[in-house]
Amino acid sequence: MSDTDLPSAPLNRRGFLGAAAAAGLLGTLSTPAAAKTSAATVISTESGQVTGVQGSLRGTTVYKGVPYADTTAGANRWRPPQPAPSWSGVRAADSWGPACPQPVTGIPADQVPELGEDCLNLNIWTADPGSGDGRPVLVWLYGGDRALWAGQEIYNGSLLASKGVVVVTLDHRVGPLGGLAHPELTAESAYGGSGNWGIQDVVAALGWVRRNIGAFGGDPDRVTLAGWGQGASVVNILLASRRARGLYHRALLSSGVRYTKDPGLAQGTGRYRSLADAEADGTAFAARLGAADLTALRALAADDLVTRAAADTAADFGHVLDGYVLPDTYTAVLTACAETDVPVLTGVCKDANGASPGLELTLDAFQAYARSEFGPLGLADTFLSLYPADSDTAAARQYSAYARDEERVSAFLWATQFKNTAANSSDVYTYFWTRVPPGYDGTNPVIGTDATGAFQGSDVYYLLGYLYNTGRPWTSKDYDIADTTASYVARFAATGDPNGGSLADWPALATDTPRTMELGADFGTLAVADSDDKLAFLRTYLQSQTTEF
Repeated sequence: MSDTDLPSAPLNRRGFLGAAAAAGLLGTLSTPAAAKTSAATVISTESGQVTGVQGSLRGTTVYKGVPYADTTAGANRWRPPQPAPSWSGVRAADSWGPACPQPVTGIPADQVPELGEDCLNLNIWTADPGSGDGRPVLVWLYGGDRALWAGQEIYNGSLLASKGVVVVTLDHRVGPLGGLAHPELTAESAYGGSGNWGIQDVVAALGWVRRNIGAFGGDPDRVTLAGWGQGASVVNILLASRRARGLYHRALLSSGVRYTKDPGLAQGTGRYRSLADAEADGTAFAARLGAADLTALRALAADDLVTRAAADTAADFGHVLDGYVLPDTYTAVLTACAETDVPVLTGVCKDANGASPGLELTLDAFQAYARSEFGPLGLADTFLSLYPADSDTAAARQYSAYARDEERVSAFLWATQFKNTAANSSDVYTYFWTRVPPGYDGTNPVIGTDATGAFQGSDVYYLLGYLYNTGRPWTSKDYDIADTTASYVARFAATGDPNGGSLADWPALATDTPRTMELGADFGTLAVADSDDKLAFLRTYLQSQTTEF
């Protein structure tokens, strides 16, 4: 569905398309009953004037493909983002900008967006452009598993806009274009480092929002930086970095935090490289490409570069401890009390971390896992007594139960670290997502193409409330859940607290009370493990790990 295709009732039985119900849920939030200005309203930005188009929900407007920085092609490849060029006249912001060049897999050709190095653009959804109301702003960063990294129509902000939030999505550099480090790049930089180009793009976008979002009805002093998966890891990095201080005021991380000793971090947020290691990786990669120097690297066609990088199993373009964007490791920043002091909302999904309603696992494999993972700690028998299995079916069920407990406990321990070590006076709110989206969504290759259950990313549909923009067979129950979940997000964006109105109470984290908030199948408080004994076991296991990230 395009943004010009308006859904008709009865997609939502409770006013999903209107703002009246949202106003009741959100209390004092500024939620216009109807847009006072139209998509044809001319908005002035620092680079020039723009007009938008009708959003997916009536009364909302979207401005597509607005540049926040210059092209990253040519001499700008692997440079910090440069100022966006100006234009004369009124620019029609009616089409998505290109996504960063990347290999796109598993997606029908007619669903692949335009790709190009002129990718530093953003999209803005608002219910009242030009109003000057000063409504809260949510800046959303995409996630995914490399099927497609793009901030375009996949993440539709119309529902949150109808609830009084100005929503911004953006594209930034990814893969080799977003993460290559190289000695020549370090030498030419003003700060003596390289890599982390995509994160610098996000900082530039936040700066653009700070300077321009007021013209779209947003409040530059109430910006929530949000994302899921890989996007949440960028939010986490910017909580540690000083580059974006003052540019955002709350943080929302979906499937983006783990306790700093959790072994799962080795494949996720905590996989940081030293600058020296990253430069060595970049030098070796350039040699395999046959590029003798930086000039030759910049002369390569972008499509060829990303295709060859994807096939290069030795290539690594992860985050770099450059001392500038990323000052230190995940653990060290927490220990030094250097995290940004802002309210945080973060959560995990029921069927992530290896859990699945369709998991197949033999009893022998389950018992072997217990011995290898917990045996060295003397905890194998404890694990098998807490999660007992006497058949293959029971083994799969008990492994999923363990994985769900471990995910919740790890997130709780991270939140406890954040509160205890960061001298953080702001509240932290955690959740456990339990709703299973119905059917299959062939329109969304990034979230849930072949996953089952409440898979990682299944919460994002509801957090942003863009069910109408997808191909799943949503029920009226799903629309109700999305309306409630998005209302929590809107409240959090407005005040730093998701509570208000008729919403079920969501308690802030108490480090001495191991509980979280269930969202999805139900709304209410939930223990972080199925029993006190399981909590004690998982706390002992995670805290006994010696590798910190």
